[in-house]
Amino acid sequence: MADKIKWGILGTGKIAHKFTADLLLVQQAELTAVASRSIEKAARFGAEFHSAKYYGTYLELANDPEIDVVYIATPHVFHCENTLMCLKAGKSVLCEKPLGMNAREVGAMIREAKSSNLFLMEALWTRFIPAT
Repeated sequence: MADKIKWGILGTGKIAHKFTADLLLVQQAELTAVASRSIEKAARFGAEFHSAKYYGTYLELANDPEIDVVYIATPHVFHCENTLMCLKAGKSVLCEKPLGMNAREVGAMIREAKSSNLFLMEALWTRFIPAT
């Protein structure tokens, strides 16, 4: 079996809890780190989901060399800023919907992902429901 994909979680709100609970069911995934603007919230989230590391800033997580992919679950208005930060740090990104607040933001994220040869995807779960 190939190495596990090492995930970082940016944000510790309700949607991050739901995503992380499901992530832990994936055999090829490993929760490596979590970040919040509050070190206390990051520590609680990390303890709940048995994360090896937790950070009190998003930049610390983005710069963690062990992380392969970052799931972004911050408020919508920060999706572009956080996504660009992670892409520029060499991380692939799965960003909660909406990907950006407008076409300009989304375009900037797509350009950065392409120029860095990194994966970028909007976390839109209905995309994977078969039509009936």
